[in-house]
Amino acid sequence: MTDKAENHKPSKFSKNELRRRSRTYFHRQCRIIVRNLSYKITEDTLRSEFERFGNLEEVNILKREDGKLVGCAFIQFSQREDSDRAIKEMDSKTIMGRQEGREVFVKNIPYEVDASELQELMSQFGIVEKVLINKERISGHSKGTAFVIFKLKDSAELSCRHSLKLKVHDQHVEIMPALRKADIANREKAKQEKRAKDTRNLYLLKEGLIMAGSPAAKDVSKADMAQRLRLEQRSNEMLKNFNRFVARDRLTIHNIPQNYVNEDLRKMIVKFTSYKPRECRVMRDNRTSGQSRGYGFASFAKHEIALEVLRKLNNNPAVFGKNSRPIVSFSIEDRNVYNIRQKRMEKSRLNNPTYQKKLEELKAKKQAKNKSRKEAKLDALKQLAVAPAALLQKLNPKTRAADVGQKKKQRKRDIEQTSFAGEVSKEGKSGIRSNRKIAYQADAHMKRIKQERKEEKQQRRKQEHARNRMERQGRQKVKPKMNVSELKKEDAFFKEAIGKYKDMISQVKKAPVRSKWYSE
Repeated sequence: MTDKAENHKPSKFSKNELRRRSRTYFHRQCRIIVRNLSYKITEDTLRSEFERFGNLEEVNILKREDGKLVGCAFIQFSQREDSDRAIKEMDSKTIMGRQEGREVFVKNIPYEVDASELQELMSQFGIVEKVLINKERISGHSKGTAFVIFKLKDSAELSCRHSLKLKVHDQHVEIMPALRKADIANREKAKQEKRAKDTRNLYLLKEGLIMAGSPAAKDVSKADMAQRLRLEQRSNEMLKNFNRFVARDRLTIHNIPQNYVNEDLRKMIVKFTSYKPRECRVMRDNRTSGQSRGYGFASFAKHEIALEVLRKLNNNPAVFGKNSRPIVSFSIEDRNVYNIRQKRMEKSRLNNPTYQKKLEELKAKKQAKNKSRKEAKLDALKQLAVAPAALLQKLNPKTRAADVGQKKKQRKRDIEQTSFAGEVSKEGKSGIRSNRKIAYQADAHMKRIKQERKEEKQQRRKQEHARNRMERQGRQKVKPKMNVSELKKEDAFFKEAIGKYKDMISQVKKAPVRSKWYSE
């Protein structure tokens, strides 16, 4: 009895709480969600469609804050069997005209085309319910693709037949049936399986890109943006040769001042990033007495260090000035030249006696680490043999879940977010952009610069008007206020003067009558 009492552990939930939890769990098992509903559907229509499967407890059609329908609903059955049968029979069925195949995906749309213009163009195939133009997440510019939802499936099929035949602003558009999210995910998975490993590190080309309209593009000069786009086009041309690749630990730095030498570049990197580069070189033109070409290279021991240096230096206005910001990117190397350099380095290391000593020291450190690890494992096993409760604690799924959560927190990369660094690359996605997109970025940045200049001009004009108004107000002479005593003195003087004048008038007599100068 005592052993059973010791093994039995009381639950942390009461009986009523356990009953309530079981009821809510059962309640959720009987609930289904219906997606892809018509935006005109009503609760009565939905009830009439699902009542044949069993007793309905609740029908909840989701709505936005403005009252518009979202296109999905929750339906609560009283029995689990009814909800399972409804899922099997009603999957991908038509409810109130809402059916699959009415949505098409349109590609190669000019960037200046808006939703209303595209809807008017696609309405020649049938009634268009909705047009969604895909836009960039940061800048909000069009990606050149869109989704079009027709009222009828036949209209969508008719539009797909006119793929690459329909012209929009002298540009042929491609129309294809839209895919489900699951189909897209399966297709991407199949592509990744077929796709060879990115041995050329092309995804690193996106690191540090300045997108027009993004916060990083603010206050970037026209010359800087033009040079960035020109360098990007040049990189794309260089990478057409399959022997070239993007180096993971070597950076190219453009917009370097003409008076900079290798040591100045090294000091600048240490100052702004606190990392010492392994190699630091400013490129010079030997034909013109060693004049600087305005760019250089810096290599680091690890890819992570190079990545952090790029994010701290690229487009930083505090380095070379606001109008001449550093353009930092990963260097493009030739594989043949790289292999020759590596062989030469290995040969020099083998001939270097100090390097051999370092290798021996590193081997000894590794062996000591391995020994210490083995000893630690043996000690842990001995402790487990003595105290089996610790082993049970490790096998407990709750503690394991907590340990996993802690590890995940430790694995998160501490990326320092800056407003000027630009885009962040993602492994598995190519960073090469087409010339059409690059040209559009240049036009978008020019429009932004013009708008910013216009706003600055208006701001200066407002400030000038305010300044002139203040000056005019300052020129107007304001009469100083007199004291009360002075005012009383003036009143007394005025009264006295008036009294004297009245006395003078009262004392004046009538003029005497003139007598005749002759006698009668």
